[in-house]
Amino acid sequence: MPTKLDADLVTDALAALPGWSGGTDKITRVVDLDDDLSDAVAADVATTADSMDHHPVVDRDGSTTTFGVWTHSEGGVTELDIALASRISDILRRHGIPTPAPTPAAAEIPPPAAPVDGPTDASGTPESS
Repeated sequence: MPTKLDADLVTDALAALPGWSGGTDKITRVVDLDDDLSDAVAADVATTADSMDHHPVVDRDGSTTTFGVWTHSEGGVTELDIALASRISDILRRHGIPTPAPTPAAAEIPPPAAPVDGPTDASGTPESS
């Protein structure tokens, strides 16, 4: 039986799934697909989902297709959802949809510079006295 993942595990999994976002309740990926490609991708995703006995929600709005995955019985994201998201990403790649560049993890983003006491020039550099 699947187990709902905690925030740290979901964050780690999303780091390995470029283009996917979300949290412990649900993860999603949004892609732009024309009608023919959207139909082909949806058919392949349905076949994969059937083989896993785990199905995503697929929403289409014009050329935008959104894949949403979560395990209803567990009330959030489980290891099944991570596996299905990975398979959906594989299907998208096979259909020529590029994998987005990974975004840096929050820990890799430098913190903002500390405020400077006293006068600064126009660039924010402290003025010398």
